[in-house]
Amino acid sequence: MNPPGGAATQICARQFDRCFFSLPQGVQAKIQRRIDELGANLRGFPHYRMQGVDAFRLRVGDYRIIYQFNVEKHELHLIAVGNRREIYKKPIN
Repeated sequence: MNPPGGAATQICARQFDRCFFSLPQGVQAKIQRRIDELGANLRGFPHYRMQGVDAFRLRVGDYRIIYQFNVEKHELHLIAVGNRREIYKKPIN
């Protein structure tokens, strides 16, 4: 079942949750707003594919969100979040 307003269902990996909740509250709020924008317009959102990995990235200031999505199932899989200097060094599962 999809959330109200047509937004995609957000499925968070443990790695994402661990990093997200360790961020300052203000940064969390900015990131959550961008994730909500992405989920509300999954089909029309400009997705940037990562090289060498079957995933996409979303820029939020100095932070990056690594994600996958399924338009047919209306799902957004949040894989990782972190500072742009460190996020690409972590292995993506």
